[in-house]
Amino acid sequence: MTNLTAKNISRRSMLQIIGVGTASALLASCAPNPAETTEPTEAEAPKMATGPLTVLLCCGTEETHQLQEKFNKYFDSTYGGMKSDLQLTPAGQNYFEKLQTLFAAGTPPDVFDMWEGYVAPYAADGALLEMNSFIDADPEWKFSDFQPAAIAAGSYQDKLYAFIRNFYPGPSMFFYNKDLFDKAGQAYPTFDWDWNKMREAALALTVDTTGGSKINQWGLAFETWFVVWLHLIWSNGGDLLNADETKSAIAGSESVKAIQYFADLINKDKCAIPSAEASAMEGASNAFRTNAIGMFMGYAWNIADMKAAKEQGLNWGCVLPPKSFAGNRSFYMHLECWAIAKNTKVPAACWQYIRDFTTTQMVEWTKNYPGIPMLKKDIGLFTTEENKSYGWDKLPDIIADPKNIRIPGAGAKFDKISQLVQAELDNVFIGNVTAQAAMDAVTPSVDEELARKG
Repeated sequence: MTNLTAKNISRRSMLQIIGVGTASALLASCAPNPAETTEPTEAEAPKMATGPLTVLLCCGTEETHQLQEKFNKYFDSTYGGMKSDLQLTPAGQNYFEKLQTLFAAGTPPDVFDMWEGYVAPYAADGALLEMNSFIDADPEWKFSDFQPAAIAAGSYQDKLYAFIRNFYPGPSMFFYNKDLFDKAGQAYPTFDWDWNKMREAALALTVDTTGGSKINQWGLAFETWFVVWLHLIWSNGGDLLNADETKSAIAGSESVKAIQYFADLINKDKCAIPSAEASAMEGASNAFRTNAIGMFMGYAWNIADMKAAKEQGLNWGCVLPPKSFAGNRSFYMHLECWAIAKNTKVPAACWQYIRDFTTTQMVEWTKNYPGIPMLKKDIGLFTTEENKSYGWDKLPDIIADPKNIRIPGAGAKFDKISQLVQAELDNVFIGNVTAQAAMDAVTPSVDEELARKG
């Protein structure tokens, strides 16, 4: 991410970057086994109450807004008497502040965007309409038709409150510079690599190409924001919180070992680029694109820039990030999903809106947001030939186990908790303290935040 420090990026900005960075470049037009796109006719439309239906979006791109407008016109013409009112969050306004204001005023939208981590607190407050009854009555859909991880992420107390459009594992890309690997006589990364194999290659790729005493080519780059450190500790069998989310679990040995290992790559082995050096190069991604990095642990939104760099001569490949010491990969779950206000006057229309969007728009939607669709049958929209070249064809099997793609828990409190942890881990990654000391230090603060009312 040029000119942005990843660990400081907002969720809203992150979603905008995902859309902008991939809308024109990530997914080519031809997806094998495309989702069903036949739109129901008015004669086939189910009977339901008529009236206005407000839809609130948090963000997106011009392409996704146009797609939504197009769908609204289809929906209104298909179901006589409906009038879909699409509302966008004004630039610069916090989406959840707007949403909370609408709920407080008793005028929430009928259908609206929901994010990871917010489903549980909104459902617990009675703001969301559960969707189990709609699926149970559906003539075609069953819960077994959906991705298990998507059901888990959208549920609270065994009820579904958010219907995922699609979701993104992060960090899901391990870019490598083929020319630097060839020059060092190293074999390219593969799906079977683990962290130790990555370290061996990083040491071999780290050099001073000027003949002086200062490293100017590093073997590895990774960013140190919460998506990355959660990926590391989860993959190694650790966790941020205990099972019922009442206490911190981050000081456990598996979490500590994972963080210390990656901090040592920077400070002890000197084979991973320090954050100060990466910032001076306008970020880790940009450092990789300028041939200063052998391997970069990145994200879907990096692909557009990487493609542009390839046109300028950067010879790169990509696989999934290496396995942990525990032999596992567990990813942070970025997701796009719908929710329904519990007090909506048109619940059947809300559900039909969500259902029809899922059955008619996913081909176009995944060209803008290249995630894993909610419906298992639509997985072909994700496993394109291009995505296979990134190693993503392995992801469906990995995330079939919901433990391997997760949201962090703690609901709306996660923002504060992640800030507390980040402040301590920043000191680990610059070599000021050990991972154990940092995690021991932050544990009481995390426990206090979890115990806080509200």
